[in-house]
Amino acid sequence: MSALASPRGGRRALARLASAGLTAGAIAWAGQADAQDMGVGGASPGGATSGPSWGRPDVVNSPESGEAPRESHRSVKLFDTRKSIVSLQLDVGPIWARRVQDETPITQRRNFERGAPLAGEIGFGTVYTTPSQRGPFFLVGHLKTLLRVVDDKSFAWSIFHQELGGGLMLGPFEPEVRLRLSVLTADIMHAQPSVQLLSPGVSAGFGIHVGKIRLDIKAHSEYLWRWFGPDYLIRGVTIGLRLDQSRPKTPFPGGPSPQ
Repeated sequence: MSALASPRGGRRALARLASAGLTAGAIAWAGQADAQDMGVGGASPGGATSGPSWGRPDVVNSPESGEAPRESHRSVKLFDTRKSIVSLQLDVGPIWARRVQDETPITQRRNFERGAPLAGEIGFGTVYTTPSQRGPFFLVGHLKTLLRVVDDKSFAWSIFHQELGGGLMLGPFEPEVRLRLSVLTADIMHAQPSVQLLSPGVSAGFGIHVGKIRLDIKAHSEYLWRWFGPDYLIRGVTIGLRLDQSRPKTPFPGGPSPQ
């Protein structure tokens, strides 16, 4: 009896045929999958398809460029934050104070006075300057922390102090005006602790800006709006030293280039 005629031989032949069929099917499926493979990052090995246009023939990839987009000549935008300059600034100067509540005849006669030889303020923070696209104007924002010594028994620490304003760039000369706001302040005046919220003020000054260094002098007036105890009116003069920071390189095409 031949191998094919025996039951055992027939089963072996059928098993070989089934194995061959499965192998052929696996090879065909692998070839089809390889033809549809997108590769790493959604691109085929040949680079024929990539990006959002794959699967959407009507979508075209945006061209990449290292240049900033150009503004239309009809644009009315005056300031562009992409041109902002970030700086670090230190302000130091003397202050004079006057109590404006719970006054006595003595305090009324004294008016503004410097309560101690070291009465003054010192502040350190970050300045954001945005020049205009047309004309010599600029906007300025100053966020800093500010410590005041009113007299030998009175101290105030403005944890968050904000200034907003603007000015002119006349060559290296930069006159400016600002609105001041001490957002959160903790103080102690003659053993009377208190807190302050949104204490307002104003300032005006003049600076000389050469390269990355700027020196300025400013006069300011501020109302210390205390929650507990009498309020105080502060006047002072500060000298500021500013150092411009280099703008880091952007990884995004079309972003602002470093200074």
